[in-house]
Amino acid sequence: MKFLIGLLVISLTTLAHAGHHEDGKVSKAAKSGQLMVVYHWPCENLELGMKLLNEMITYESEASPYPYSAVSAVHEDGALASIDVHSSEESFEKAAGWQNEDSEWQRLFMAMADACGSADDLTAKVLNVR
Repeated sequence: MKFLIGLLVISLTTLAHAGHHEDGKVSKAAKSGQLMVVYHWPCENLELGMKLLNEMITYESEASPYPYSAVSAVHEDGALASIDVHSSEESFEKAAGWQNEDSEWQRLFMAMADACGSADDLTAKVLNVR
């Protein structure tokens, strides 16, 4: 639970610094019915892993036929992290299917696996926002 709270705090802080606020208020991280996916990946080469993750997020925002938001972060234990927000569980499943089939996304993922050491260490927590 501390892991998720920490990542949500990082996410909100990152969103606030990214300009996603009006009149000094930070917008909600997600709305009811949306899905948040919090990824945690211990990474041997964090600097390269973060560079590749940011490249992947940019690519996804331009190429995915199933739009969603994503932000990169560093977990309190030093692991690479990503927080994704999908409009629904169905949208998440469609985006995951697209990722599995998209050669550029797979190239970036494999480069991240090389930088981080192993894709086997990647974990995800899926949160249904209520």
